Amino acid sequence: MKRALVLLNQAIRWQDNLLLAEQAGFDQLIAVLILDPAEYLNSEYGIKRASALRLQSQLRRLLDWQQQWQQQELVLHLRIGDTSLCLQQLAQHYQADALIAAEPTAPEQYQQLQNCGLSLKLHDLNSLLQHQLRPDLATLPKSFSAFRRQREPKLLVQQPKFYGISSQFYGEPEQALDQSSKDFISQHHNPNAALLNEAAALERLEQFIWQQRAVTHYKQSRDALDGQWNSSLWSFYLANGCLSACYAWQQVLDFEQQQLANESTYWIRFELLWREYFRWQMRQHGRAWFSKNAFRPPLNFSAPHADRRFELWCKGQTGLPFVDANMRMLVQTGWMSNRGRQNVASYLIFELQQDWRLGAAFFEQHLLDYDCASNWCNWAYIAGVGNSGARQFNQIKQALTHDPDGDFVRRWLPEKTAAGALVHWPEAKVIVQDFWRPYLQQLKHKA
Repeated sequence: MKRALVLLNQAIRWQDNLLLAEQAGFDQLIAVLILDPAEYLNSEYGIKRASALRLQSQLRRLLDWQQQWQQQELVLHLRIGDTSLCLQQLAQHYQADALIAAEPTAPEQYQQLQNCGLSLKLHDLNSLLQHQLRPDLATLPKSFSAFRRQREPKLLVQQPKFYGISSQFYGEPEQALDQSSKDFISQHHNPNAALLNEAAALERLEQFIWQQRAVTHYKQSRDALDGQWNSSLWSFYLANGCLSACYAWQQVLDFEQQQLANESTYWIRFELLWREYFRWQMRQHGRAWFSKNAFRPPLNFSAPHADRRFELWCKGQTGLPFVDANMRMLVQTGWMSNRGRQNVASYLIFELQQDWRLGAAFFEQHLLDYDCASNWCNWAYIAGVGNSGARQFNQIKQALTHDPDGDFVRRWLPEKTAAGALVHWPEAKVIVQDFWRPYLQQLKHKA
């Protein structure tokens, strides 16, 4: 009897999931989900890796999917513990000698799979460019623009496929959850946590593209700081493998062919391509992305040192209202708009003179859509390390552009009562930057 473990961590979905299909060469498949506490409860640079909000959301998603398997009278083994050790224990129990899994992007997760001692077979399930479309890492373009030019205008994307669940799946119901996992769940599970599962992903996709037709104004609305239909919010689901990137791409193409193609429908595919680029960049350079200058030599993995300015930034107490409002939104909700992320990152790096890796680690702690490649590569991109030039933002100009009446700031900073755009005026403790001054003059004229 030849058995293999199937690790579903990066593929928590029924659609377009090759891991659920028949696997040649095996008689039985053992379905597994693992939550490694080290990825949530440990600290990096003195920053806890996950907030309670992010841990609870992830735990609820895993429990929900295990329940879906039970409803189909199938066994999905859920383990809370060291990934390599849990895989070894299950392999020993079921006498399995192989592991089939979705290919990760995070170097840490690659290492965990390699350390389990099983014959390893990886399928890239969450990239647009899979199988024969897979880029050659040795010749991967150094910039996104070059990567995009290489792929456009005739960009081929792997077609999503719909597999029936294999009859090879097997498991002993009493092994579905062990006692230590039950203990962890009883301590950390919150039944009211956000359930960002596949059903929610498909509903959001349907609403955003077909019902609200929000995809038709995406390029104009994507820079909004909040609002139900300004952003796709697909990142919640892509980050956890609950939504197939290929399926999302195909749905946009279908809309373009059946309804309307414009600059906005193109732009959402453009941003999916950005996500794709960072995935391959992370795979190309691996752990080097966590060096101070990313993969630029010499590599420097020494821990960054935070000061009081970083602490105030984390709390949304810098004294710059536009930055503080975005930071408080992040901590309270686990979400921040792309425009907000760029501005708070720029402020931390260039005005507060803090190591970009501190900001990336804080975002990892709080973002419910945390994705290793997207998060760390985007922070490096703003900082101007790795293969990009620095991108410094003018927060006063950005505030006047994206929150002209100050409504967003007053929503998240209720202590700010100034009328209109005057709410963006920096507090006295803020060092005023010269490039802000023309826009501060605009604020004065509004007084």
